[in-house]
Amino acid sequence: MAQGTIGPVTRNILITNDDGIESPGLWALARACVGQGYMVYVVAPSENQSAVGASITLRRELHWERVERPPVDGVEAWHVNGTPGDCVMIALRQIVRHWISIVVSGVNQGANMGNDILASGTVGGALQGHFRGLTSLAFSQLMADNAEVDWSIAERVARLFVRAAVDRDIPEGVFLNVNIPDGAFEAMSGILVTRMGRHGFLQLEKVRKDTAVVERAVDLHTHPSTPPGTDIWAVAHGYISASPLHSNLTDHSVMDTLGERLNRAFDD
Repeated sequence: MAQGTIGPVTRNILITNDDGIESPGLWALARACVGQGYMVYVVAPSENQSAVGASITLRRELHWERVERPPVDGVEAWHVNGTPGDCVMIALRQIVRHWISIVVSGVNQGANMGNDILASGTVGGALQGHFRGLTSLAFSQLMADNAEVDWSIAERVARLFVRAAVDRDIPEGVFLNVNIPDGAFEAMSGILVTRMGRHGFLQLEKVRKDTAVVERAVDLHTHPSTPPGTDIWAVAHGYISASPLHSNLTDHSVMDTLGERLNRAFDD
């Protein structure tokens, strides 16, 4: 049954991610959602799809397969041989039997802040929900080098936001990118609503002749110029960062001036 053929009756939740169906962050998010929605669906990539952004697969067939024994009770789960965006499109059009009200993505293994948001498959999956006017939440967990992650902390944070979405404390249709600092929940400074920073952490590393590897090297405190109120500043200072996003990238500030100058060039 395609999304949109019936009206919304209950608050049903769709979960995806970009780290793949076996990611512990995905199932932490599933645990956070169980009991909050009438139906909870997991539709995630079969393999890791990190940094694919909002990409959609073309010129190749997509297939999906049901997970017979999901590691979290109370969910129905499938994996798809595609991107997070593919997963959401297929879920809403082909898999789910109920109207989806909330799309959640994550919990990503690593932060998605600043310019890196545009490359994030976690954000890209949630974006497909936003395109359809659904409340959409993307969750990412900052990970310290070589540190064990206590996914119960990310689960606890995600549960707060999902509950707020179910209760409509997060307004209908809002798109939030949530980044969770590392460390104990009790040590966190609170939740800060933020804007995107301008720095990114995806860098070209390990360059040798004609080969190189792109890595995410996160050292928040090496960028003191990142201003307060940004996602990067918030996480560096122990806050859970919640950035409201939208898909319109238009730079309205230059439209009039640019139009005048380009038309003068055209008339010349």
